[in-house]
Amino acid sequence: MTANEAHKAQWEKLKDKPLKDKLIHILTYYWAPILGVICLISIAVSWIGNAMFQKDLVLAGYIVNGTNNSSYTGNLPQEFMQHQQIDSSKYDVRLITNAYYSNTDISQGSIQILESIVVQIAAGDLDFIVTDSTTFPTLSAYYADLREVFTEEQLEKYRSRFVYVEKEELDRLLDSTFDTAVILPKYYEDATNLKDPIPLGIRLPESCRFTQAYQFNKGNVTLGIVESTSRIEQLIAFLDFITT
Repeated sequence: MTANEAHKAQWEKLKDKPLKDKLIHILTYYWAPILGVICLISIAVSWIGNAMFQKDLVLAGYIVNGTNNSSYTGNLPQEFMQHQQIDSSKYDVRLITNAYYSNTDISQGSIQILESIVVQIAAGDLDFIVTDSTTFPTLSAYYADLREVFTEEQLEKYRSRFVYVEKEELDRLLDSTFDTAVILPKYYEDATNLKDPIPLGIRLPESCRFTQAYQFNKGNVTLGIVESTSRIEQLIAFLDFITT
């Protein structure tokens, strides 16, 4: 008897059976293809739902070692969007907060934060990182040289708040491999005595919109622009907004 004949014979036996018995038979012998179809339908519905309802990303930032300030009653991303007259029903500003990283005690949580940052940078979903000055050097490899993303006017506006790294130290970090010890570059607030300084970060004022919305436990609050960002105009608009 062929498989097709066996299949027909089974249905002949079930033809006069109650609906409950038919359903039990179907689920017993055909659960695998049914499950596969259900999975495919779920994936399709999820994909269509995301495509239809997911908002376009206007700006994305990662706040490391900073937490939401409980005394701040506003919503900084929403305030920025209103200031820029951006339709919040179609677009979104995403700030990831409450991410703790330690240079001295590398826990699983710290590793996951670094992995998350790297993945988002690779996907083009991250524009800037804000953290304390102690943690800032850890992500040196991903910051943009501010001279390459700012106009001359913007450079002059923020120059007094730049933090610098020696090009030699940054090159050494970028050239390091798994076989060599990783030595993080030192950062300086004054470039006067540096041989070949590169501005990689901006110290945020102690009192501004950003430091009112988020609080940090140690060091100066420093912002670094991700080298691969494609939303530089909105990022600079955001920087202007949060530093006032």
